[in-house]
Amino acid sequence: MRTQIGAILGLSIALLAAPAFAHHTISWYYNVDKLVTLKGVVTEIDWVNPHVVFHVDVTQDNGSVVSWSVETAAAYQASRRGLQKDFMKAGELVSMAVFVAKDGGPKAAMQSITSASTGATATVSMLPNGALR
Repeated sequence: MRTQIGAILGLSIALLAAPAFAHHTISWYYNVDKLVTLKGVVTEIDWVNPHVVFHVDVTQDNGSVVSWSVETAAAYQASRRGLQKDFMKAGELVSMAVFVAKDGGPKAAMQSITSASTGATATVSMLPNGALR
């Protein structure tokens, strides 16, 4: 009986702790030691949880276009930091300071974004406490 209670208790703790490990630091996925600038055209914006995601077409030096997926802080954090749904629309030219994916794919974590048409900037860092680099 003690063994069964111990097993149930252990399993319960493991199941309750799982969500804490599901959402971890961005440094696991992105190179937070190297901030780069991406310039491109927004093709879509997904205002979803857990992060707002910008889809941006970036033209390379050779003329090819790479479609990037750039995530921000959580939607509520992004809006508190000035990134509202009406900040920009698909089709706008933007400049973004981002941390690129460690795996080399066209994915990034946004630090800040600037609209080319209005000059408005929002800082939406995913670093702890919205830290800037």
